[in-house]
Amino acid sequence: MSIHSTSRRRTGYTLVELLVVIGILGLSGAMLVPRLVDSSTFSVQAAARSIIADITFAQGDAWAMQQVRRFQFLQDSEGEIHGYAILAPDPQEDYDNVFSPDNAQYLQHSTTVGTGGRYIVDFREDQRFSGVTIESATFEGRQWVAFDALGGPIGANWQPMTVGGEIRLRGDSGSYLIQVSGFTGKISLSSIDE
Repeated sequence: MSIHSTSRRRTGYTLVELLVVIGILGLSGAMLVPRLVDSSTFSVQAAARSIIADITFAQGDAWAMQQVRRFQFLQDSEGEIHGYAILAPDPQEDYDNVFSPDNAQYLQHSTTVGTGGRYIVDFREDQRFSGVTIESATFEGRQWVAFDALGGPIGANWQPMTVGGEIRLRGDSGSYLIQVSGFTGKISLSSIDE
């Protein structure tokens, strides 16, 4: 009996070869992505996501707790909008009183840092939003929107918000428009080319 040696051809890649290629592609991607998308793009997108998530949270919390929640934009003495807060007004008081940062009834939230537990997001103090400005925030002429016990948007005097509202954000790499529709409170986001 003769022993014949047959040579086999490789038809695939070994696990080690695949891991090396994946590692090289991952390293290349890690070096390339920061060059394609700069930090200002991430900042303005993070700001838009934060506002949308927190408006949605205020709406859901109003429904869950069966109490009014007010999403209030914060303005400094020069009129620049620098952040927002979620308020939990006392059910015995009017939710649509003039906003005073010292006397406001902020929603308490354990995840907020540096605010004494008050639900405040300040773009000047949060590094995630560096270079981002809130150009305008208007809800039927106000800088706030409230949500009733069913999560519906309301304006002054318990009237439904019919027109809706919008928030304009600007970063070094672009601008975004966040719209909140009347009656339903549906939120939409679009990029603004200006």
